Amino acid sequence: MEFFKSGKTNFSFVDQGKRRLFGALSSLLVLASIVLFAIKQMNGTVNWGIDFAGGTVIDVEFDKEVPIEKLRALVNSLGYKKSSIQRSHSSVEAKPAYIVRVERIAILSAEEAKKLEEVLRKIWGEKLRSLEFDADSGDQFDLRFADNISQSDIAAGISQAASEMQKPELAKVNVKPQGREEEHRFLVLMVGVAGQLESALQKEYADSHPAIRKVEFVGPQVGEKLRNDGILAMIYAILGILAYVAFRFNLQFAPGAVIALAHDALLTIGFFVLLGREIDLTFVAAVLTVIGYSVNDTIVIYDRIRENMARIRNQPLEQVINTSLNEVLNRTIITSATTVLSLVGLLIIGFGEIFNFALAMTFGIVVGTYSSIYIASSLTILLDKLWKKAQA
Repeated sequence: MEFFKSGKTNFSFVDQGKRRLFGALSSLLVLASIVLFAIKQMNGTVNWGIDFAGGTVIDVEFDKEVPIEKLRALVNSLGYKKSSIQRSHSSVEAKPAYIVRVERIAILSAEEAKKLEEVLRKIWGEKLRSLEFDADSGDQFDLRFADNISQSDIAAGISQAASEMQKPELAKVNVKPQGREEEHRFLVLMVGVAGQLESALQKEYADSHPAIRKVEFVGPQVGEKLRNDGILAMIYAILGILAYVAFRFNLQFAPGAVIALAHDALLTIGFFVLLGREIDLTFVAAVLTVIGYSVNDTIVIYDRIRENMARIRNQPLEQVINTSLNEVLNRTIITSATTVLSLVGLLIIGFGEIFNFALAMTFGIVVGTYSSIYIASSLTILLDKLWKKAQA
């Protein structure tokens, strides 16, 4: 399994020309990744997963097979612009089941709530003081009135508005009085996202007997916290590796390893943003795995460089690093290639989060192998020159 015979290769990896070429290329790619992410974030087009953006996750089971394309079309027809559906394999009885993710935790969007208020004002006029709706609070809204009104009249008015808005799920509400009687304030509980989807499925696939097995909610605030924690996890991992490399070797090696890791993480993020793939907790796990994999490869190269620095002291550092890279080249290529082969299998048969994980890992390993050879080692030479210049 020696693609490159030990001691018989003498590729020039870190000569001045290649250092400048790959340094410029990597700098350009990192800058492009940052700019692309910033632009898409400002435009609101970064494909944040429900883990980070908030939403509802519904696990639904059927007695018969249901085409996933038709299921996706049904969910989209309910007004959920951003949704994902994947096959679930957790059913004990091996019945077909799917995990449906939608971007909201309430059946009303902010725009629909404004439309509802306009229609209700046509029905009740000045009697309606206000309609307060917060999409983050779920399937409910507050109504305040100027005069007495019965709960049945409120339900009837909302049913009339639902018919006018062609949103029949709004007709099913539970009205509860709130606060003091003279405030004329009511809490209106609507059918939830899961209830809306179940009703639509019962109507469309009655013969398949759809059943909701589990419903989970992630609020926008929780999603934002998870997103921030994911970013902090990557930063902490890189800082921890910086401390480890500085302790294991010295400060001359540590910055190169850390910059190479940041390079790998940023390019992987840019790659996913460019493709419009979903960025969620699974993606963060993939990036952290790439960071761990990349630093492992870098440490092996650094270890060989340190051994050769003691063994061939009469050679300049550039030659020592080049010799070391050639000596571990076989190990680097074979290790990366075998790992990528296992990931290719996941890319072929995987779906949903598994596919995204495998895609991020495959790209990250290729980039990590490149950065271990060309970025980390080149930065070590640069830092050595700067250090000697400072001493002089």
